[in-house]
Amino acid sequence: MPRLIRPSRVQGFSLVELLLVLALIGILSGIAIPAYLGQRRRAMMVGDAEANARTLAMALESRKAETGIYGTGGTTWTWTASGTAPTASAGAPVFNVKGSSRMNYTTVIGANGITYTITVFDPSLNANVYSLDQAGSGAVLIKY
Repeated sequence: MPRLIRPSRVQGFSLVELLLVLALIGILSGIAIPAYLGQRRRAMMVGDAEANARTLAMALESRKAETGIYGTGGTTWTWTASGTAPTASAGAPVFNVKGSSRMNYTTVIGANGITYTITVFDPSLNANVYSLDQAGSGAVLIKY
């Protein structure tokens, strides 16, 4: 009968090595998961801001198609995060903020009535986060 030869040292991981790996995984996930969730929340907020600004732009484009201008030159309209909005009698388009971003939307009509700029302001950051004009040029103004 052949003789079985056993290696002098059994291969494998010790308990200390396994605990060390588990501790490192715990530390890394404790850092990475909150950062990922924060980035996801910020992306949703910027997405809401962009979608709302584009909805407002479509309302302005509808007005221009009907009247030939976006509004009276030099006019400024603001929709706030608290829900206040300019009235239709002030010449503002009907626009309801959707989503959960709770930002302020300001539309400035150019002096000739054929240009506009929509600016999205985030009260929690106290900064403008998105801008859109009549040419459809949108720009994220701040990286969260």
